[in-house]
Amino acid sequence: MRIWKPQMRNRGQSLVEAALALPVLIMLMLGLLDFGRAYYAVVSLKDAADEGASYASCSPADVTGIRQRAAEASRQLAPIEPNDVTVIYPPALHAGAPITVTTRLTLRLYTPFANALVADSELELHGSATHALVSTH
Repeated sequence: MRIWKPQMRNRGQSLVEAALALPVLIMLMLGLLDFGRAYYAVVSLKDAADEGASYASCSPADVTGIRQRAAEASRQLAPIEPNDVTVIYPPALHAGAPITVTTRLTLRLYTPFANALVADSELELHGSATHALVSTH
């Protein structure tokens, strides 16, 4: 008498299904990781720009200080250099005039197939903040 064991025949099928699904799941996870990193970087860039604009509203002539303040406010996962900070002045410096600080970061993506969507797997991210001048000295 022969005993039929259906579990034995399904083992190979489950292994093949797992082998086919695993790369798709890994790509989805890497995509979510890149999306989370990009979102974190954008928020960090906006916060750093806001810190620079806040300092610029009181000391608009101190460009080095504005850039340094914004760079120091950036987070470790989204580090920016003082050269990545741009200050945009109004046509005339007077109390109440808007001064804008913009930050920039190039984020390298982890997803292997990101080249199909983004050139060189790098995203150019920006953050910006505008404050009114408090003093003009």
